[in-house]
Amino acid sequence: MKQKIQVLLNTTGVFSHYCGYRYFIRAVELALEDPTRLQCIHKEIYVTVASEFSTTVSSVERNIRTVRDVMMRNGGHHLLVEMTGCPAWEDKTPYPKDLIAIFCEYLLNRYPLISAMQVT
Repeated sequence: MKQKIQVLLNTTGVFSHYCGYRYFIRAVELALEDPTRLQCIHKEIYVTVASEFSTTVSSVERNIRTVRDVMMRNGGHHLLVEMTGCPAWEDKTPYPKDLIAIFCEYLLNRYPLISAMQVT
């Protein structure tokens, strides 16, 4: 699943040299394992990612915002419209939580047989 997330990010100019790249991928993986984690994203996802990468929660949040900003500057609006089927993303920038949720929902819909074993 990691490769599928990477391909989606790479199509919008987000590559591995961004610190948030690995954080974002891991955040989406955690959401795929249990989508209810998105309800308490700070506690359930950001804290976990920060712990796994030996960094702070604020660093995780900031670097995921950077990934989002780079993505949106490089045509991410078109990807979001394609992923959600909603043209409203042409004029909006999602919150990081929403971006993680969009990737999660898209991947779960596109690959319905995703299980926790396949995510990691």
